[in-house]
Amino acid sequence: MRRFLSLEFVVPIAASLGAVMLTTLVLLVLDVRLEAQHLVIGYLVPITLIAIQYGSTVALLTSAASSVAAAYFLFPPKFSIFIGSPLHVAELGFFILLAAIASKVTALLMHDVAVRKPLPGDIHKS
Repeated sequence: MRRFLSLEFVVPIAASLGAVMLTTLVLLVLDVRLEAQHLVIGYLVPITLIAIQYGSTVALLTSAASSVAAAYFLFPPKFSIFIGSPLHVAELGFFILLAAIASKVTALLMHDVAVRKPLPGDIHKS
């Protein structure tokens, strides 16, 4: 039980949910001022940042939280999980798929950079 509550798990989850909350606030302001469509794509920014910092598992959590936030705050009828238009349902579905792929690819690329050992032909300046 103590291990589950350790900072190793709490900090990434808090960062993930905080990033989604901050992004939601920014997107709501943009939605009110610009009446723009397809703002759900803005959630890819925190998903990518979380994938870089904490890996794909936490990024998938961020994707799930972003999907719920988008359904509730961005798609009509607003402030309801119900999405009225089949087109918006499809958009959210494609976003979820894109977010999952982006989080996994970003985490794999960052992991590859972090653990890559120099090849014999690599030149490093000291």
